[in-house]
Amino acid sequence: MTRVFRTDRASQTMNDGKAKKVADFMRDFRAVATAVGAVQWRLFFEKGATNGRYPAKHLNPICGAAPVQMASYQVVEQLDSWISNRANEFIDIVRYSSLPDETRKALYTINRRKAWFNREPINDIADDVRRLARSLMRHAMSKHRRPNLSRLSPRLDNRVASVAPASKAKHAGLWASLRLPKRGRVEVPLHPSDAFTKRGGKLCPIVQLCDERNGSIGVRLVSDIGQTCEATRAAYEPLTESIGVDFGLATLLATDRGDLMGRGLFADLHRLDKQLVGIARHRQRLKEKPRMSARYRRLVERVRGILKTRINMALNDIVKVHRPAVLHVERLNFRLPDLSKRMNRILSNCGRSVFKAKLADLQERFGIVAEEVPAPYTSQECTSCHYVDRRNRRSQSRFECRFCGARKHADVSGACTINARRSRVSGAGSQAPGAILVELVRWFNERFRRPQGAAADPRFSNPHFKDWASAARALRQPLGLAPCALKQ
Repeated sequence: MTRVFRTDRASQTMNDGKAKKVADFMRDFRAVATAVGAVQWRLFFEKGATNGRYPAKHLNPICGAAPVQMASYQVVEQLDSWISNRANEFIDIVRYSSLPDETRKALYTINRRKAWFNREPINDIADDVRRLARSLMRHAMSKHRRPNLSRLSPRLDNRVASVAPASKAKHAGLWASLRLPKRGRVEVPLHPSDAFTKRGGKLCPIVQLCDERNGSIGVRLVSDIGQTCEATRAAYEPLTESIGVDFGLATLLATDRGDLMGRGLFADLHRLDKQLVGIARHRQRLKEKPRMSARYRRLVERVRGILKTRINMALNDIVKVHRPAVLHVERLNFRLPDLSKRMNRILSNCGRSVFKAKLADLQERFGIVAEEVPAPYTSQECTSCHYVDRRNRRSQSRFECRFCGARKHADVSGACTINARRSRVSGAGSQAPGAILVELVRWFNERFRRPQGAAADPRFSNPHFKDWASAARALRQPLGLAPCALKQ
């Protein structure tokens, strides 16, 4: 049985004395994490990787041997995750570049060995390529903030913490027992949420402490719902082989079956965007950061809550109505030109993670596989004849093909294209937008070699087909035109 973990918030009702002991322990735990992080960053720049077994016994007097070990493992997990994401960005930068194949191959080798900053020789790779690798990795790292280890949420296992149902004192559903070094045992009364109670599962001997928005101490409980997920996967019977899903903010989700979900999301986001921008400008005039405003923080949390709720509801509705075996989704881009950069940044940071987390949840609970399809030109491609033209999309909701005249809702057309493209664009998941366009143009010209005439054929005025149009004008023959692809 595969183990599936979920974390839920449980409100606590500690008195002031207990809260002070736990807060002091969290302060010491974070001090240890910061010290361990400095060592791990040095190891990363020297050897290209962190070391989970690096001894930190000299920090034991701060908060005890077991918490120091827990902090070390937690720090390494966070740094390794952050570095892994930057390594993936490094691959994307190299893949979409115009570098020679030999240089790209050498850069892939450096990335695979995590030797961006390592000075030791690697298979006769030239020094200028090594310098280029360091520059690219620094560029990828500069676009993201490093993990803030001073705000790390302690995750305590059964060496320090335990959770048990209330036996004598009935005013709490659960009691967490924390054995804090130098501070003794602290019994914390917990009140689990309804979601935790309904989900069921096996409670794990893990307690996570964190900071709540109101300044109090938060407690998170971890449960293993692997057995429940196994039962739901066995009971789930797909009715649809695959569903194409197009994501947007004007229409949150559209399917190739004609469903349009979340059409009121943009209006809500636009209204909140005006308030966020107004608060940010006011704070900037006062030479303060917008995050210093409590109202600004509440609005940001409201945006995240709205996005999470709408995404979860829309995907749940798709599963309930169509019961698919596979979901084909495009590579997500949570941005709209009509919203501010500030709002787009919030949506990009939050929306992508919420969407992927929900897809992972559907796979764990129902076995629904989510496959990513390349997004370039899905809004311009006709689902009937597959002609690609920017002018096909007449408005946000209207799509009319200039070649065959097919009409559809623009978002539904994009979802149909996503579902059809999964097998037609070979290796599309690893192709750059230019390479995808080349293949789409080539494939269309092979099917429609005969021009409809200079006045009727929209390819003559389409920049995507400029090479084909030049060849057609030069030959001045309606038949026998060779397939022509747009040069990269």
